[in-house]
Amino acid sequence: MAQACKRLTPVDYILTYETFDKYVCSLQDEESERKTLRPALQNFMSKKGGPDFVKGRSNGFQRIKLCRMALDAIDRGGWERSFHQRQFHDNFLRACARVFWKTEQDGEFARCHQALLEQNNWDHLAQEILVSTPRRFGKTISVSMFAAAVIFSAPCVEVSIYSTCKRISQKLLRNISKFLDIIYTVLKVTPYKVERANMEEIGVMGPESPNDLRIVNSYPSKVCLPFFPFF
Repeated sequence: MAQACKRLTPVDYILTYETFDKYVCSLQDEESERKTLRPALQNFMSKKGGPDFVKGRSNGFQRIKLCRMALDAIDRGGWERSFHQRQFHDNFLRACARVFWKTEQDGEFARCHQALLEQNNWDHLAQEILVSTPRRFGKTISVSMFAAAVIFSAPCVEVSIYSTCKRISQKLLRNISKFLDIIYTVLKVTPYKVERANMEEIGVMGPESPNDLRIVNSYPSKVCLPFFPFF
């Protein structure tokens, strides 16, 4: 019995308790972080994504994700898109993919091309899209939604829209402003500063740099057939 008692050594629980206390504190910090309310854009930009995030910038992949977030925000803001409008926007996004790399270094888009196709399940990038539908199918609204999402997510972008008449061109600009406000509200983002706004143009300053001016132009036009007089 005496020999057995000699083999027993006292146990020091201080280190065990300290380790347990650190673990409990880490759980509390994680819970506090999870319950902290932040704007959706701030959460998006705070994700670890390389040195660009430290500088307040994003890369092409993250901008495409942000564009999709903006379109989803419009859905949640009371303008839920139809099945066909979602198809339109996916094709628009594929056609405009290069725009999201506009401010990157030369050749960066070519290096990211294959990864871009794989991540979005695309087989190619067509730069021209033709949409032909009956009247009252939501084409004008679809274009307004997408223009607002692109202006929100792509730096230094300039969008030009050609309408059939002045009434439609002005309606497009009003819709774009409305959808931008919905995106700001749903994502809890501080609205971009409006640099200029008139009957044919809206210009806002984006957050990526002091020169991040984003412009959307809506031009009216008159569609008609040539007139050949008969004698």
